[in-house]
Amino acid sequence: MQFIAASPILHSNVPSIFFTPGQRLRPIWRFLLALLVFFAAEYLAAALASFVPGRRPLLFNLVFEFLDLALLLAGFSFLLIIVDGVEGPPLSAMGLTLRRPWLRESFTGFAMGALLVVVAFLILVVIGSVSSTLYNLSARNLVRAAAVFALLAFGALSEEVVFRGYPFQRLIEAVGVAPALVFVSLLFGGMHASNPHATTWGVLNTALFGVLASIAYLRTRALWLPWGIHYGWNLALGLVLGLPVSGLSLFSVLGRTTVSGPIWLTGGNYGIEGSATGTAAMALGVVIVLVCTRRAERARSSQSPGAASEQLSS
Repeated sequence: MQFIAASPILHSNVPSIFFTPGQRLRPIWRFLLALLVFFAAEYLAAALASFVPGRRPLLFNLVFEFLDLALLLAGFSFLLIIVDGVEGPPLSAMGLTLRRPWLRESFTGFAMGALLVVVAFLILVVIGSVSSTLYNLSARNLVRAAAVFALLAFGALSEEVVFRGYPFQRLIEAVGVAPALVFVSLLFGGMHASNPHATTWGVLNTALFGVLASIAYLRTRALWLPWGIHYGWNLALGLVLGLPVSGLSLFSVLGRTTVSGPIWLTGGNYGIEGSATGTAAMALGVVIVLVCTRRAERARSSQSPGAASEQLSS
């Protein structure tokens, strides 16, 4: 990612702990500013979504995720323009460019995420005990399904914008690829520790999913592949199979599936993401991403030899 010199408002003789010799705010401070944007967006989106009438958790979450995504994109775009001094569209700078094969990467990621869920589910079918209940395809349930379809799209993209977007990119500048990947992935897992029925295994598996998504970003330098994986995983789990998504059953509006067996195998009420089955699926996902993005990695390395040190080798 190529940036121009910092904005003129940052020209001042201040201690070097804050600015580089070129008078740019150091990446670690830009990362901390990004965290402030994240918390502000969460607070404002929740406050605005609280005006949703009645007890409608699905509608509340849909409004919240949409507003949260809009506020995050606006906040990070502001930082890119004012603090980073980036030229060109700020969304492209944070990894949401429409000039690359973004549709192909999105659909490829979606297929990967859904495939991994299917693999994990088939393991449970063979080893465990699975029972499913399908709901009537009433107009109300179809509307709810459409809401879930949009909600999960917004939610997955907002999480990718935060954990693989601007903050992650600034942290890479500050501490390097490997430390940034570990820290952000652990943070991603830790943010899910307050979910219903969360377990230590579930949090660690969620962190592993963060590693998978981070590798997908690093190999493509765009958010479309990790977003597709994230979205496909959640949609297949919640809407299609009717299983919990990180402990949440809100998305099972067309049917519900119950899996019986040892918690280490099924994840219990937290779902597949809290099980050894989920661990195996995510580890498989890492391998698939590394193999499928090998050509893109080689092409980028050949175009920019100095960038090889910032990439994960296959």
